[in-house]
Amino acid sequence: MKIVLISLLLWSSLSAYAQHKEIKWLSVEEAEQQNKIAPKPYLFDFYTDWCGWCKQMDKTTYANPIVISFINNNFYPIKINAETTDTLIFKGKVYPPMANGRKSVSSLAVEMLGGKLSYPSTVFVYDTAKINMVVPGYIKTVTMQGFLVFFVENVWKTANINTFLADFEKVFTVTDTIQKVDTVDYWTSFQDLAEKQEKKKKKILLFLDAKWSNSSKIMKQLVFTDSLFAAKAKEKYYCLNLDVQSQDTITFMTHTFHNSGTQNNNIHQLAVALSNKILKVPAIYLFDENGKLMENLFYYLDKGRGSLILEYMGDDIFKNMNWNDYIKMRSKETF
Repeated sequence: MKIVLISLLLWSSLSAYAQHKEIKWLSVEEAEQQNKIAPKPYLFDFYTDWCGWCKQMDKTTYANPIVISFINNNFYPIKINAETTDTLIFKGKVYPPMANGRKSVSSLAVEMLGGKLSYPSTVFVYDTAKINMVVPGYIKTVTMQGFLVFFVENVWKTANINTFLADFEKVFTVTDTIQKVDTVDYWTSFQDLAEKQEKKKKKILLFLDAKWSNSSKIMKQLVFTDSLFAAKAKEKYYCLNLDVQSQDTITFMTHTFHNSGTQNNNIHQLAVALSNKILKVPAIYLFDENGKLMENLFYYLDKGRGSLILEYMGDDIFKNMNWNDYIKMRSKETF
């Protein structure tokens, strides 16, 4: 059985991902040629020769080993002097230089930056998802790491960038170490689940995470420890935690699961069964009191949205009200 891995890059931590010595900057033509063979998003760095912060970013952020490896492995990085006199071609469109006072400016820079010519400016371009994010100004190292995780680990599908960056910086310091935070005291073991269900029926929350997933670390340290989230989790759910590469033999819903072995990247059979062969982490699976799957929530979930979902599903509000109406109702309650 072949397992399809999505956003599974096998990182044990941010620091373990540091492998390369420098960013392999490409020309627009080189990047497009390589993208035809192996599609990846583009990262554009627009700079000028006179820009001091551009030089500083090269010395700091773009010299960081983790940033270097993230970019080289997951993006086609393109560095462009915004004042170049060269004619550039991107996606079949010709971009000649334009007059800009006494100097020229690349019409590609003008288009990508929306006419707001400040330097440095970083542009993330995702073709398949049609995501284009422009980040003006100097980006410090830990913030850049947050941006890269936001895209590489598919956090963009479920979370606001500003909220995620704030959470990212709370967990990962500038030296790329994990800050000590409160631990979760309400996890239930798989072995104890059946006995607890016999004594008192509850819904089940199963959190699927991985040691190499940075967004999983943030959820465990900030979301599950949040007072509102934890209160609802303790009240309405038995909470289980499964590392996708666990070596444990686990019985869940009367079925027994093992680690699937090296031929399948040591992914646990239960993780495969839950993910339907397409592994997405982090993920939360919510089951009702009888073990029926109610909802699966893929990728990063922040504490605000997470608390609302636990309430919506845990209090059976979903049976009488759709999610959008529930969110509108809760929004009104806050004013």
